[in-house]
Amino acid sequence: MCTCKEQPALIEISNTHADFMSRLTQQDVGHWALLMSCPECNQLWRVDESVKYQPCYAVKISSRENWEEFDSESLIKEQMIENRGGLTQHYCMWSKCNFKKVKGSTLCVNHLWETGSRE
Repeated sequence: MCTCKEQPALIEISNTHADFMSRLTQQDVGHWALLMSCPECNQLWRVDESVKYQPCYAVKISSRENWEEFDSESLIKEQMIENRGGLTQHYCMWSKCNFKKVKGSTLCVNHLWETGSRE
């Protein structure tokens, strides 16, 4: 049964990668990502290849055109902030950075991203 419409734009699928993929049809293969579609509603998904030490995400996309270049960075950054409980009132420790720190970190989400964090 299709649940695509109820799903958010970004889904963290690290623990359900195989199950999530089993409900979709592969359309194309890219660099560390797959273009998948729902056989019931035709919703397109850009799905990360499963990587051992990084979370995997599935992102709703609206077009096959340039699907590999779809930039999910802002969606993942929002998810990172949510996963960690939001932002603090204190500023990032990075020199001359004026962004608030992510809870449980000394860095803002942009500098966490630069360190390779995706969760």
